[in-house]
Amino acid sequence: LYSLQKWDGLGTPEWIGLGNFVRLLRDDNIFLVALGHNLLLFGIAGGLTIAMALFFASLLSQKIRGASVFRIAFFFPNVIALVAVALLWILLYSTTEFGVFNALLGRVEAAANASGLAIDWDLPFPFLQSKHLMVSIIPMIVWSATGFYMVLFLAGMGGIPQSYYEAARLEGATHWQQFRHITLPLLREILVVAVVFLMITLMKFFDPIWVMENEVPNRESHVMATLLYQKVFTEYDMGYASAVAVLLFLIVLSASAFSMRWSRKERIEF
Repeated sequence: LYSLQKWDGLGTPEWIGLGNFVRLLRDDNIFLVALGHNLLLFGIAGGLTIAMALFFASLLSQKIRGASVFRIAFFFPNVIALVAVALLWILLYSTTEFGVFNALLGRVEAAANASGLAIDWDLPFPFLQSKHLMVSIIPMIVWSATGFYMVLFLAGMGGIPQSYYEAARLEGATHWQQFRHITLPLLREILVVAVVFLMITLMKFFDPIWVMENEVPNRESHVMATLLYQKVFTEYDMGYASAVAVLLFLIVLSASAFSMRWSRKERIEF
């Protein structure tokens, strides 16, 4: 209801109908920019997370030696609070002597120049600047989320009858062909669940950006959750923030419903 009103959280709400939703599309387009950032994170970070989780799950499902240790190692980042993860990556991206990535780039640059290649990368690179943050945050998301989805896929792979793989090997199928024609189709429902989980997580993504931007995100680094929070607690624009929340809910609901419907339609029994 607040999304249809103009209200600062203290005074008397004023009914303005769809005015807040019109402002979302007209006021500097910041909502569309924030939505684009969410979709960027979902498309790239989400896609890489699913791909790497499938890759590592496929390797560990082969019952290699020390598989349980690898499972724990991959899953460990997922149990760390996102704020702690953000602080860790702030150190990794630092432009001081603590910055691991800038140190590695410096070594690569020095080695290349020593071998006769003229390279000047203008180091240290400001990974945490607002204009670079959306790209810099992608490795952090992939690192912290891959373990959870790897364990999810491993559980699904454990339920696939081994007789399917044995029959495929007898027919001369390669590992890739077995993965493509047996594993992926039979993991369809779990893949859909993973995509829905990732979408919900990345559409409401908040903590790392808020921490990395020192609680002052801007047009170049806003996502929908930070925009909503800023409108409520900094600008006291409850109506606008409520409109953002309503659209966020509708986007996630619609995408989730479509994914689950498609999953049921394409369901494979085994």
